[in-house]
Amino acid sequence: LEPKYLFSRIKMNKRRPLLNSKSSEQDVINLYEKRKKIYSLADYKINCNSKTKDKIVKEILKIYESI
Repeated sequence: LEPKYLFSRIKMNKRRPLLNSKSSEQDVINLYEKRKKIYSLADYKINCNSKTKDKIVKEILKIYESI
């Protein structure tokens, strides 16, 4: 998920402890940049930018069931 989409999704969510103190899109971008190398190591990647939660869950289940 691109940082700009992530920020719009989490800015009102208080259940994200590491992001609760992040008040701007730039803060989220900085955190994303710090984690980018780790994210690149994932075996599976799903582009979530324009998908609903239901579609994302279906893709995750499809991957899980194929393992």
